[in-house]
Amino acid sequence: MMIRKYNMLSIPFFAFFSRRAYRDVGKNWRGVNFAYLFLLLAICCLPPTLALREQMIQSINNNQLHLINQIPDLQIKNGHVDFEQNIPYVITRKDGSPAVIIDTTGSMNFIDDPRVYALLLESSLIVRSGESSFNTIDLSGVSDFHINQAIAGQWLQTVKDTMAPISYGVFLLLSYVFGIVSMILAAIVALILSTAMHSTISFASAIRIATIAATPSIIFITISAAMGIAISPAIHLAVTLLYLLVGVRSCAKPLSAREAEHVDLKAFLNEEELSDNIRTAA
Repeated sequence: MMIRKYNMLSIPFFAFFSRRAYRDVGKNWRGVNFAYLFLLLAICCLPPTLALREQMIQSINNNQLHLINQIPDLQIKNGHVDFEQNIPYVITRKDGSPAVIIDTTGSMNFIDDPRVYALLLESSLIVRSGESSFNTIDLSGVSDFHINQAIAGQWLQTVKDTMAPISYGVFLLLSYVFGIVSMILAAIVALILSTAMHSTISFASAIRIATIAATPSIIFITISAAMGIAISPAIHLAVTLLYLLVGVRSCAKPLSAREAEHVDLKAFLNEEELSDNIRTAA
């Protein structure tokens, strides 16, 4: 029975330079390694999610607070808006342009200003859905609804508090599904490369090698996203294919004595000693 020499916690480090790690994953690990992929993505999704949350909160604070501070105290009872003002009430943007109009006087029944995206009437709400299209919501089903600046502020704070976990969950789920599909495609490429080298590896082994080969690109994407640096997807693809080739070659034939003793890209570093030290420290 083959014994694993590397674990999921050390593989992200050794995936950058170690042929022995690729050989161990391809030969000694079991399954398709999707648990490792999920763990890696769960960690790497944190920085971009937090950065996105900060951007969204900043956008909300810059744009939405100005609108919330203009919300009047009004109630909707039994389908009718209770608003004590005999002229249309206009909620404006920072530039002074009208955004929402409240009119219970009956002087308006449609939106004629392209800058207005909502019109609240006595018994209906008209919302702009396009440049010249609108949705009319009948308020007859609303028995009791109350809103003012304090209530709207509480809603906004709730959105801020739930934004991070919800966006993180959605981002992680989409990334994991995309990652699984990508690893299956990469595994097919690995099988083709293995055949070209007159060697054979199983499909599960090919998927395991593919997940490790994608590790450097996933980490690079995380770092570049956190730093706000845009890198062409073609570069990440090329890096993944390069590591995939290294992984397939590592499993296609036994390592030489020199390769078994030293790291492929750093001849001066004794990998076996380094890995033993890391496992001892862990």
